[in-house]
Amino acid sequence: MSEFVTLFRQFLYRDLAFIVGGLTVLGSLAYALRGSIGSLGIDPDKLTPALAGLSAAAAYVVGYAVQDVGGVIGISATRPFKPGYYRKWLYRRFSGFHSQDVDYGGDREFQFEVTMGRLKIPDSLPQALDRMRSLKVISMCMGSCLLLSSIILFAIPLAKRSSIAWDAIAFGVLLGYCLICLGWIKGMQEMQFYQSIHSVDWSNQNGTQSANK
Repeated sequence: MSEFVTLFRQFLYRDLAFIVGGLTVLGSLAYALRGSIGSLGIDPDKLTPALAGLSAAAAYVVGYAVQDVGGVIGISATRPFKPGYYRKWLYRRFSGFHSQDVDYGGDREFQFEVTMGRLKIPDSLPQALDRMRSLKVISMCMGSCLLLSSIILFAIPLAKRSSIAWDAIAFGVLLGYCLICLGWIKGMQEMQFYQSIHSVDWSNQNGTQSANK
């Protein structure tokens, strides 16, 4: 039962964000092309369960792709990164503390996760780390999808010379940018968390600061 709850929680926090983000993009696209959608004879009120499931799967793919493509171009990256002045300022304003340079050796994400699995650390620490990572993914995915939706709502009506929903665009850009900033902050919190764990000697039960750190 506990394993089922864990899997459901991971789906709720991460994979559901891809579906919601993808639906946001697809919904914006459908709205911008509403004349073309209507000419195809698509009636949203008559969606079958199979078609609804297919739509959710398509939305998942779109949300996942948008978030990872945004990561490739450096907007919504979920990998460890070296923060600049602006991101450090955001972190300081959010947490009240200055961010510290991190160095936990080797492959900073995957190798260290393997190392964590061998450490005698309390169960609460991986849970706290998982929550940070989940919130980071949610922020990055939804933020990048909202920004793309705003671009769609601007570019397609502009090409069609139709009315532009400026209020929806402004809301999407503002909320998307705020979510991306929160994703950067959560990413920095995750890296600080990694560094704190790496700096502790977990060879004893309680854990003490390593002498060489």
